[in-house]
Amino acid sequence: MKTAPSELFGRDREIAEIEAMLAGAAEHAGRVVVVNAGAGTGKTAVLEAAVHRARRSGFTVLTARGSAPERALPYGLVSRLFAPVVPEIAELPFAGPADEPSLAELCAVHRALSQLASQAPVLVAVDDLQWLDRQSLRWLSTLPQRVDQARIAVLLTICPGEPCADPDVLDELLAVSAVELRPAELSVPATSALIERTLAATPDRSFVAAVMREAGGNPLYVTELASVLRDQAVTPTADSAAVPGNTAVSRLASGVHARLRRISPYALDVARAVAVLGADADLPRVTGVCGAEPPVVMEVTTALSRAGLLRVSDQSVALAQPMLRNMVIQQVPYADLQTLRTKAVRTLRATGAPECRVAEQLVATPPLAEPWVVARLLDAAAAAIGRGDPDTAIAYLGRALHEPMPDALRTRLLTELGRAEGYVDLGAAIRRLTTVSERQAGVVRELAEHLAVAGRHQAAVEQLDADDQALCSAELQFDSEATAGAAAALLTRLPEPVKGRGDEGRHLSLLAMRTAWAGRCRSRAVALAKEALAVLPVNPDAMRPTLRAVLVLAQAGRTEEAHERCDALVGHALRWGHRPSLAAARSLRGVVAHRLGRMPAAAEDARSALELLIGCGAPRQRGAAVEFLARLVEVLVDLSDHDEAAGLLERSELCGDVPRTWAGTALLLARGRLRVAAGAPAEGLRDLLGVGDRLPSWKVENPAVAPWRSETATALLALGETADARRQAAEAVEQARRWEASGPLGAALRTQGVVTGGAQGLTTLEQSVSVLERSAAKLDLARSLSEYGTALSRAKRSVPARRALRGAVELAEECGCADLARRSRIELSASGGRAPKSAGAEGVAVLTAAELRTAMLAAEGRTNRELADILRVGLRTVEVHLTNAYRKLGIEGRDQLAAILNGHVPARTGSR
Repeated sequence: MKTAPSELFGRDREIAEIEAMLAGAAEHAGRVVVVNAGAGTGKTAVLEAAVHRARRSGFTVLTARGSAPERALPYGLVSRLFAPVVPEIAELPFAGPADEPSLAELCAVHRALSQLASQAPVLVAVDDLQWLDRQSLRWLSTLPQRVDQARIAVLLTICPGEPCADPDVLDELLAVSAVELRPAELSVPATSALIERTLAATPDRSFVAAVMREAGGNPLYVTELASVLRDQAVTPTADSAAVPGNTAVSRLASGVHARLRRISPYALDVARAVAVLGADADLPRVTGVCGAEPPVVMEVTTALSRAGLLRVSDQSVALAQPMLRNMVIQQVPYADLQTLRTKAVRTLRATGAPECRVAEQLVATPPLAEPWVVARLLDAAAAAIGRGDPDTAIAYLGRALHEPMPDALRTRLLTELGRAEGYVDLGAAIRRLTTVSERQAGVVRELAEHLAVAGRHQAAVEQLDADDQALCSAELQFDSEATAGAAAALLTRLPEPVKGRGDEGRHLSLLAMRTAWAGRCRSRAVALAKEALAVLPVNPDAMRPTLRAVLVLAQAGRTEEAHERCDALVGHALRWGHRPSLAAARSLRGVVAHRLGRMPAAAEDARSALELLIGCGAPRQRGAAVEFLARLVEVLVDLSDHDEAAGLLERSELCGDVPRTWAGTALLLARGRLRVAAGAPAEGLRDLLGVGDRLPSWKVENPAVAPWRSETATALLALGETADARRQAAEAVEQARRWEASGPLGAALRTQGVVTGGAQGLTTLEQSVSVLERSAAKLDLARSLSEYGTALSRAKRSVPARRALRGAVELAEECGCADLARRSRIELSASGGRAPKSAGAEGVAVLTAAELRTAMLAAEGRTNRELADILRVGLRTVEVHLTNAYRKLGIEGRDQLAAILNGHVPARTGSR
């Protein structure tokens, strides 16, 4: 490795010893220093640094490198050392290929060296001592006794583990050397500096860590890997941290193979066996795969370990660096690699390796046509699903398809593969399960569920035409306006749920939903929902009815309980690795957080849910994605982020007609609210009236389910149609009173108070505040306080107005609604009041848990991409958390985070 002396990293100790060696030689106190380390550790770089310093200090430098092809040439190294300065040495009549050099020969060389030392200090620098010819090695072995009183420094490097022409002489030489240096692996700072030199950019910490994982602190490997990354124009940022692990460094492969061949004729076979076995490699298994005798394998692994190419312990054998493993495997011809993998599979199975380890090897092997293969892959796939790793299960099952098997087993295999694909890829699952649904009765419901999520309602219902699927058919028919009436009729005809029957929980959750839609008996809806949750199993198949029952609890005002259940469901979905279930659970948790006024958390969940579902192959324009989008738009409207909401609608191509489904109706309501809030009340009113036209198909009369009347009243008021606005608001209040939940009633009263105006409106707003104070709906309370305080101010009742508006500001900030807080502050100022201190002056107590964690990580200097990876959220969610944290803390940006998180109040640079 050619490295300029000024560019050495992490070799301070070695350089200090070199300088001490050269200083001693200049004062007639020479010594022999040996650099003893494995391949690629920078021995040559240290030697070149010594040569550079010696020449700069006026030394005569004799330097050469051992050469494996010249190992049989007597005095080959001596000739190359002295030829540049004492040419006559190369012309001496050396005796020939005798085993031992003659005394005359040794004396002639020593005289030449002494003569040079009489003129100036001398450095003898020999690289790769293990490749020297026997005579040159013997001459070097006599130097330690001759240089201690001379102006001669000797620096030798050796890579242990490689065969030597005369091991006994080499051992003697090492034994009498004054100093032996063993360079350590590069530290993190040294690796970072080396990467920075190569890529001409300061690397991110995660990027350095990724390089170290691959190269293991080996200077040569770090340098070569960085060079390849430079050629690929990779920037060393956190976003590129995954690149080193996927980068091939083929330019080192030939050197590695040559070194392996020099060590032993079996070394390459052993290295390949270790590489193929991976984490399962141990001495018995390596022996079984490479086919050599156990003593030979032991001898070779010992040599490779000494050479720094293997790491050997009592229990395992591994190549020293991951990129070394990649280099070894890449150079194996494809046919030979397949043979090796087949041997590895059989060896692992014979030695009782865990089924998952055997399966991992099977994934890369050609078909074996052995009955045990499919069974082992099926079992391993089931275990992978059980531990929440569906991607691995899919790989196992896909590999199993290549084996010959009976038709019945192939049908089972296709079914399991389709089910596993349903965890991550809806489109693939639908295609796979469609091919086996006619042969597998148990597949029908799963396929129908996937079709429904993808918005293919008719196809979903058609899958469930059998009598024993009537309940599931009714469940899916409720998704579409066209079939909602038939679904209600079918549900009515079904017998009452029977305790202990498989579909009891699903049936109860549907009844709870229908009761909530009617909006006339909240206690019954809650009772049905709880009964359903008590009997529903906790698995992906039951996620839809479970979430439906939890939503009923939230609509009935049991929001804290609903949120706790959503938290639990999110945790379960994460453990399952079932991404559609995780998306659904997070979407509903966002709905509940919205009702609780936890707006940043609601936005995070709503965004992540939509991203997750789209990532599973769900179409944006129909199905569950439309409902998830509607929920996100609702949150963004209350956060006054109208541009983002409009952009999402445009991206999903849902600015015009929307599906006549339950999800489409939810989106129509959200879009109507958005348009009214964004200053387009006429367009918003059309959407809201459209919601009112559709809802009778589902017999929905509950504002806790769809508050379209209150929103319509707001739009009508904006258009100056006061009478109609009052009529809609009054009807909304009446419906909310029937339902008897504080949150929906308080919100409906607020709208009625605003559209009514005057003294009566003020009284109604006061009622709204009073009702909401008994609920968990903090955002609704903040909005009602703001409207109430504004109305009081208009009525010249400044003292109670200020009290209400101050409460509105505090609650709006707690909820994370900056626009509502700003508007309330303006009204508070107009009423002669002083706004409460911002949260930044009081510390971090008002930050949500997600905002606080994001802020703390950002204060450590992490990038937004790192934050997204750590927190498992989207970049936009990170940006929202940070923006909210800056606002709440009263700071301008992330450079002030560390100070305020440590308790320092920031200096104000202007009003906020």
